Amino acid sequence: MKYLVCNDLCDKYDENTVYISTDEDAEKNDLVVYMDYDGPSLAKVVNIMDELSAITSDKHFTEAVKVVSMKAYTEKRAKEIQKAKLVKLMKEQMEIQKLEDTLKKNSECNEEMAKLFAQYKELNG
Repeated sequence: MKYLVCNDLCDKYDENTVYISTDEDAEKNDLVVYMDYDGPSLAKVVNIMDELSAITSDKHFTEAVKVVSMKAYTEKRAKEIQKAKLVKLMKEQMEIQKLEDTLKKNSECNEEMAKLFAQYKELNG
């Protein structure tokens, strides 16, 4: 049995710390569905209490309906964000390459453009 200290995300009352027990595996930041007086409620795991402290405390532990692991979702989301950043950087590099190719092509036809292109190359290394 695991004993969880959670923050109620529905926040119906002033006190938003809830104590939940479950047989399922749970980690910090997982979501827990539990029955609040009149219906289901949602809470986020803040801490996991050791069994001795839990059973000797005066806290009332509500049984969890379901524990939802957020680990797979957060890993997937982190990969999506990384991919979006890489795509943005690649697009920027493609635009720079396209611009340089156009400048080089135009510099072959015009002496003034050739001088400007040489200055551009010096600045960009």
